[in-house]
Amino acid sequence: MESIIPANSRLLSMSSVQCKRCLKISIVVLFVVVILVTAYTALRAGDVQRSYFTVVLDCGSTGTRVNVYEWQRNITSKHDLPTLLNSFPDLSTKNPLHKDACHYQCMQTEPGLDKFVHNSSGIRAALEPLLIWAQQQIPSERLGDTSLFLLATAGLRNLPKEDAGWILENAAAVVREHPFVYRISSIRVLSGKEEAYYSWVALNYKLRFLDKSSNTPTLGVLDLGGSSLQVVMEIDESREDKHFMRSKIGPIEHQILAYSLPAFGLNEAFDRTIIILNEQQLLPRDTADVKFELSHPCLSSGFMQNYTCYGCFRSNGSSAKNLSGPPLSNSDGFPLVNLVGDPDWEQCKELARAAAIHSRSSDSLQLTADMNCKSLPSFNEILFGPGDVSWTLGAALIEGEYLLPSQTEPHAGMFSLKAEVISSHALYFVLVLCILFFVYCQVRRTPNLLLPKQGKKGHALGVALPSHVNQKTTKVVLG
Repeated sequence: MESIIPANSRLLSMSSVQCKRCLKISIVVLFVVVILVTAYTALRAGDVQRSYFTVVLDCGSTGTRVNVYEWQRNITSKHDLPTLLNSFPDLSTKNPLHKDACHYQCMQTEPGLDKFVHNSSGIRAALEPLLIWAQQQIPSERLGDTSLFLLATAGLRNLPKEDAGWILENAAAVVREHPFVYRISSIRVLSGKEEAYYSWVALNYKLRFLDKSSNTPTLGVLDLGGSSLQVVMEIDESREDKHFMRSKIGPIEHQILAYSLPAFGLNEAFDRTIIILNEQQLLPRDTADVKFELSHPCLSSGFMQNYTCYGCFRSNGSSAKNLSGPPLSNSDGFPLVNLVGDPDWEQCKELARAAAIHSRSSDSLQLTADMNCKSLPSFNEILFGPGDVSWTLGAALIEGEYLLPSQTEPHAGMFSLKAEVISSHALYFVLVLCILFFVYCQVRRTPNLLLPKQGKKGHALGVALPSHVNQKTTKVVLG
């Protein structure tokens, strides 16, 4: 039995096969692309969601401390702040560097870097153990993208500019030997205003008052350091003042007054009490290389401890205001005092008042005037603590640019990584368009794919076939 199949039907059958083959290839390619792009997106999203670390070295007047912070990025909104997962050292920290002088968790070497002018080995001895300890808190594969900041405070601020610069250069040489990431501006002396501002950021971030959903007013801060006292508060109106600053954290702009009082740090003030008592108790003038005993009315009964008075200088006259002259020094160049507790509350109050009066500065007078200003909020309650909050937390946020919504630098911050994830979706969309365009081009190259179905007599319904298709037939023998 023979059956004759028109040539145009054969062409349509061949074109159909080509169409199916083209579609199969396109589907396979599309499937592979979807898998690759999905895997890439998942990997990048996982990279964004994994924690990252920041190291801050606090080079203060009494010692050098290190803090390691572990963060989690929040990419749901550009205004979301990163979440602090861990802060090291913590209560579980066990290390010989955990000095007794630390009243809270800290990893510290003593004395401060300002005592090592032209002493590069002393700078290395102060920094090296802290850097090694910090490395041990961070997974080795993350060290190469961990930012480090070495920020000095009042101790180096009080030095001549050339001496402070020399110390920072030698500190940078030590840091370069470790795998952390840092910029030139990451190793510097903070201004008093910056230090005060970072303390304010740290406290209010820790208490979640900086969250965009928080309607709670921020807290002011009194941060008592070794050499300086930082006072900072948010106010309701702007003013022309060197202590005034604006700070945009997320979507909210804050108006802040920030003071740093360089002579009101705890150690500086305590050293002045020793100078005053030294003159009152008429201790021998020739005390070089000798440890002398001093009764102190602000210390408890039975207290006895050696104290190195880094800020003590011999007064040239009878007035304690004159702090110039040769230091009362031991063999190390600093006076060593054997403090004995002799409690007397009234005398202690007078001594504290005298120590404050003898360090009155223009900034402290301006602060006193501002505190009396009616435009400032009233202070009905003073809270102490939390003790584990340091300005270094605020520095890690601000210096790391994690709070800046307009960041454009290709820094390892949450905004640039968020852009990478978004760009992966854009890449996926472009690839799909390319595949669809490829399919479209294949169809255009095969015009017969556009032919409609044939009628009973082999003619197109409503479409004229080419003459050579109508004239040719193919004979097929069945069975």
